[in-house]
Amino acid sequence: MTDIVFGRLAAAYASSAQPQSSYDFVAELLTDRFGPRLMTFFAWSQGNDLCERVWSNNPEKYPVSIGKKMGPTDWGKTVLHEKMPWFGEDETAMRGAFPDYELIKSVGCASCLSAPVVASGQSIGAISILHEEGVYKSSDLDDLTALSALLVVPLLLRRPGS
Repeated sequence: MTDIVFGRLAAAYASSAQPQSSYDFVAELLTDRFGPRLMTFFAWSQGNDLCERVWSNNPEKYPVSIGKKMGPTDWGKTVLHEKMPWFGEDETAMRGAFPDYELIKSVGCASCLSAPVVASGQSIGAISILHEEGVYKSSDLDDLTALSALLVVPLLLRRPGS
């Protein structure tokens, strides 16, 4: 099974359809593991507060290439600046973390797992997976954090000058 996954990852990385092929492959792995109701990938440049959504499993309500001011939030402090995973286990945590909480709630989500994507000691993006309250637990952050490394290549490829 591992050989198949690594083979597919290598093919995604080698594809000329970068970074989309890699985003899609990582999303498939995360969907198999977590079954999220909503999932988004963000790119982040050091020194600003905006995250750019680069992939979404719900592009109608969460379109890509949209900036979201997350740097100054508690979520941004934890995930982007401290490079630590974050677990929003209930509505109170979610409301405090996301300025668009009402939209998140409208798609049936009240909990979130987020992990930074880290390269060369710097946060370059993040993954957020969301679902109903009680679906995820804090121990799920270990798997999400490990899998976040798969987005290093596509996020670095999309940077200016890459």
